Amino acid sequence: MRLRRLEVLQWLGLLLGALVWAAQHVVGYGVTEAQCSPGGAHFGISNDVWQASLMAAALLVILGAEAAALTVFFATRPTSYEAEPPPSRIRFFAIAAIVANAIFFMIVLLNGLGSIISVDCRQS
Repeated sequence: MRLRRLEVLQWLGLLLGALVWAAQHVVGYGVTEAQCSPGGAHFGISNDVWQASLMAAALLVILGAEAAALTVFFATRPTSYEAEPPPSRIRFFAIAAIVANAIFFMIVLLNGLGSIISVDCRQS
């Protein structure tokens, strides 16, 4: 049962950051298009509020994924040199998830801040 729980946490830690980043990016693009297009002008969408909300929600989920990966990492460490080796696949994916979530955290942060700081609705 313990190994099964670690496997679920391992996959959440590994995949959740990428999925949240993709969702934040696509929805953020849609919000910008809705604000800037003539068809979406009557909605009264505030790009900065939406982008900040999307960024904050995505960062919180990525921190949760990082916590799941760290939980798996620490749960699979050997307790002594004479102990059996930890489940290596689970530990490997936990290490990969720790690194990937740190990268996705920065991507989401830069994507969100860039959307808020840049000028909206300008011609190319």
